[in-house]
Amino acid sequence: MQNIKTITAETEQGRIAINEVMQHSYTSDIAIVPSQWDFVRIVDDVPVSFILVDPERYMEFHGGDIRYAFVEDVATREDRRMESHFRGIMEYAFSKLRDYGIPIVILHGDYRLYRRFGFDVFTHHCAVFAAPELIERKLGTQVSDEARQLIVIEDRDYLQNNLLLITEVKAKNFTECKSALQVSAVIARERGKTRIIFEYPFAPGHGSRYPIYPSFEDPFTGLARSCGCEIRIQGDDPESCTTSHADWIKVLDSARFVKEVLIQSEKVSNSFPEGIICFDTDAGHVMIESFRDKLTVSGEIRQDSEMIELSSSALAQLVTGYQPIEVLCAIRDVQISFRALELLKALFPHQWRFSRNENWVFRS
Repeated sequence: MQNIKTITAETEQGRIAINEVMQHSYTSDIAIVPSQWDFVRIVDDVPVSFILVDPERYMEFHGGDIRYAFVEDVATREDRRMESHFRGIMEYAFSKLRDYGIPIVILHGDYRLYRRFGFDVFTHHCAVFAAPELIERKLGTQVSDEARQLIVIEDRDYLQNNLLLITEVKAKNFTECKSALQVSAVIARERGKTRIIFEYPFAPGHGSRYPIYPSFEDPFTGLARSCGCEIRIQGDDPESCTTSHADWIKVLDSARFVKEVLIQSEKVSNSFPEGIICFDTDAGHVMIESFRDKLTVSGEIRQDSEMIELSSSALAQLVTGYQPIEVLCAIRDVQISFRALELLKALFPHQWRFSRNENWVFRS
């Protein structure tokens, strides 16, 4: 029988063990997360896998933020793969996060690896594709030096050839939107770039706070479209689009997750349709009761209430606003009553979160 233990980088033994795994997989920086959240799995005195977790990240919801954990890195040494050590170290970390009161965990990676662990997507991709000459033809080329402060440019060797990548537009009105488009075309000409991609609305880096947007339509996208720019938006679903990597979410505790989100929702609205709904998920039961402008959420269920069987990953997509309840029911073949549908539409409105489509910007 194997002797399995998990220790952290709080001790020298733990740091040495993690470094040994890295020598047989790849190197990461254990200092990027607190040492008590650097875990290493040791089997028969051999370090076999590690995981680095940041438990203090926050996701925006209407009314306030809720806390989540982000997996910075996880790996198994090459000579000990296919022995379930990868799953073992992840499940150990997830257990610690549940004990710590964290309801969800997020990471970035390839769907062929992480979907089997109960992760699913929760963001969209959106970008404005532009040609410098079309912007110049429509808006001209006369811009002030101050206009350069309206855009943030990412300039790295791994970007696609001839691409100017703009990761943030700071324009607040039509005049600044015009200047941002103009100066982007000017800089593209200066650098010999024939294509511009605006990651717009702003898509945070992996693990950053995920803002929500009521829509991707605003003065900047409207003006860009008038210049012949293409506005491209797609669900971050690797099985139906061009990218295999995504930002993934996993629910660790369904009841806690729903409760924390709805606590924030009640700060901006206390008027919801009345009703009781129960979810049966692989991350626990959830009962939501809406009665006399008060919401109650628990992990208990009532046999006389409407029960909806849903995977925790589907619940995450509903609660984060990635999928409206009508879409979720259609693609998951879930049947619910009209009353439950109206309550869930009010509790969990569709909302936009964005992340980077790596295939749009990186070299293959």
